[in-house]
Amino acid sequence: MAQTNYNDLEALKIAIRIEKRGEAFYSRATSLTSNKDTKAMLEELSVQEADHASTFQKIYNELSEKKHEFDDLYLYEPEVAAYLRAMGQAAVFPSDERLKEIMEHVVDIKEVLKIGVQAEKDSILFYTEMIINARYVEAKDAFRKLLKEEKKHLIDLQTKLNSYIYKS
Repeated sequence: MAQTNYNDLEALKIAIRIEKRGEAFYSRATSLTSNKDTKAMLEELSVQEADHASTFQKIYNELSEKKHEFDDLYLYEPEVAAYLRAMGQAAVFPSDERLKEIMEHVVDIKEVLKIGVQAEKDSILFYTEMIINARYVEAKDAFRKLLKEEKKHLIDLQTKLNSYIYKS
């Protein structure tokens, strides 16, 4: 399978799922800190992840309406869909079931921030791959926009994590 033979619609569905998982993660994480600044940052990240999911959903809906313009030879190839699903499942934010399990064992906000940092790094890799391989301008533009925001999330989380590490 050539690396460029994948489905932009499938990639957008995965991106929607990633962003919804991010929203759930940051939303649940707010209860683990009493620090107002950290709580506000996590709440804002949750809102931004929800906005990202909404953005991707809108683009997905627009591209779905243009399905007839897609190259049917690569659309929904089983290998392609499996590859993208594996990327989405293996990386970024945990599934709902796994999130419950993780949050039960998280003892402090530093752990939450470390998980967030790694998830943002993984999302940066995923969106970079999508920019490189997306065939449709709308999809590429959305991935570029979100890539910039994910980089900002990474910086914010790492800065906050560093402030906790250097306090202790």
